[in-house]
Amino acid sequence: MKSLKVSPAVSADILMAYDYFMLGGQAAAERFLRRYEKARQMIERHPECCRLRPTGWRHLTIPRSSYAIFYREAPTCWVAGAVISIVQDPDAIQAQLLIREVTDKNLHDPEL
Repeated sequence: MKSLKVSPAVSADILMAYDYFMLGGQAAAERFLRRYEKARQMIERHPECCRLRPTGWRHLTIPRSSYAIFYREAPTCWVAGAVISIVQDPDAIQAQLLIREVTDKNLHDPEL
């Protein structure tokens, strides 16, 4: 079974989401982090649980939030490449993922 690697770019995504949830208070932000961790663990245990999109990405919505973990299969592992709010135009989400694909070398060879 392939392991799950988390791209360094996800840290900035999580920080932005955490800041958003801080508008509801620190408890809300901390609950979001716990739900993110559980969703990430689900992907680690069952990476094929989410449908493969034609773009090569899969995504798992973080429970009770408008954010999802976007991940894909690399040659040697699975790579979580983004945490993005899914309350937006799907084309905008795809554009963000395409930019991430082009600029984040960790999505293609996480061992670098």
